[in-house]
Amino acid sequence: MAVLADLPPELILIITLFLTREILLPDLDQPGTLVLVPDLPSISAISRTNTIFHCTLNRTLYKLCAKVKRLGELALLFAVQHELGSTVDKLVAAGVSLNAEFRFINNQRCGLLHIAAATGLRDMVAKLLGMYGKDVIAAMHAHDGNGKTALDYAASDEDLVMVMLLAPLNCGGNNDIPPTISDEHKQYLSHALVESASVGHLAISRYLVTVGGDVNFRQPSLPTPLYQATGTENLELVQFLLAAGANPDLEGQPGMLPLHYAAEVADFDIVQALLAAGADINAEDGQSCTVLAYITDVELLRFFLNCGVDPNHEDDAGQTVMGYACSMGDGQLGKALVEVLLEFGATTVEKVDSYGETAVDITLRMGHSEIVKLLEPLVQDPDLRLKIELCQWWEENIGYGV
Repeated sequence: MAVLADLPPELILIITLFLTREILLPDLDQPGTLVLVPDLPSISAISRTNTIFHCTLNRTLYKLCAKVKRLGELALLFAVQHELGSTVDKLVAAGVSLNAEFRFINNQRCGLLHIAAATGLRDMVAKLLGMYGKDVIAAMHAHDGNGKTALDYAASDEDLVMVMLLAPLNCGGNNDIPPTISDEHKQYLSHALVESASVGHLAISRYLVTVGGDVNFRQPSLPTPLYQATGTENLELVQFLLAAGANPDLEGQPGMLPLHYAAEVADFDIVQALLAAGADINAEDGQSCTVLAYITDVELLRFFLNCGVDPNHEDDAGQTVMGYACSMGDGQLGKALVEVLLEFGATTVEKVDSYGETAVDITLRMGHSEIVKLLEPLVQDPDLRLKIELCQWWEENIGYGV
């Protein structure tokens, strides 16, 4: 203290002001409110100017973090983000809780383990897992405000090493035999399997299945692993999941099947893999649509029609495959699809759906004049023929649109 007393009065005043300054921080527990706390950055800066200050204030700062909840949480977050392992140890030893939550990923509540995993901090994830003690399983299984676990973030970020940290293999023997695990842990692994399948990562998906992930895992708001893999163009991943027991006819999204998704993205190889695994080629979705309702590729349409899928099928709303083709935004694609449907015997040109429209009405509304020319010879209804004539007159005389 004698050293401090020997300083010029002006400097002593500045130091005192630094040590007593306060700042306002947002209170996570009460959104919209602020918490008055000591200005740690200023205190930290002044502590670096003098050895005595540093030795004294270093211990005081940790005690202060433990006493002021929000301050301690922010200090812990800073230490985790900057991989300051010893600082994390000191903060926890001083009494700061590891169970703090922060608005972080997508401005949602996240725990420290979520943040470390989502930002790829492997060493910090390993450290936190070792510090949670008996609460480690609860910390691993915890879902953040985005509905994700730390393992989910590791899987979606394609970080196999991180996944292996967060989903330890406990079977202790044959790695080809899934271990006996609790339903909660199985769900934890399976949820991450959906994430790894969605990014098309075969190695992570294989590992998660090995440690107990369910290839047929499904929740109301979550696609199945196979459904997610279908959209990644990763044929090997799809084949692996099917070989591991994935049901090709299990709804991937509410009312939608993997085969429909594969047709929608026009992945012929995956379509064939699903059919080879026993997928029902005539399966209907939640609106009674067959796979033909999803097709945007001419050759794929021809393939399914050659396999016997009905070109005249109607969904729950009375809409037909012909109607779907006529409603294509791309008129040239729509025309090509209509030509194939007519080639295979489609006869629903004049079929009225529950919205009061026929394929002809849809074509006129979309302005696809080339498709109108294809359909006109098949139209028998005088009212429809009159509509076509009026629209053709309009186009010829006014000069735009059908």
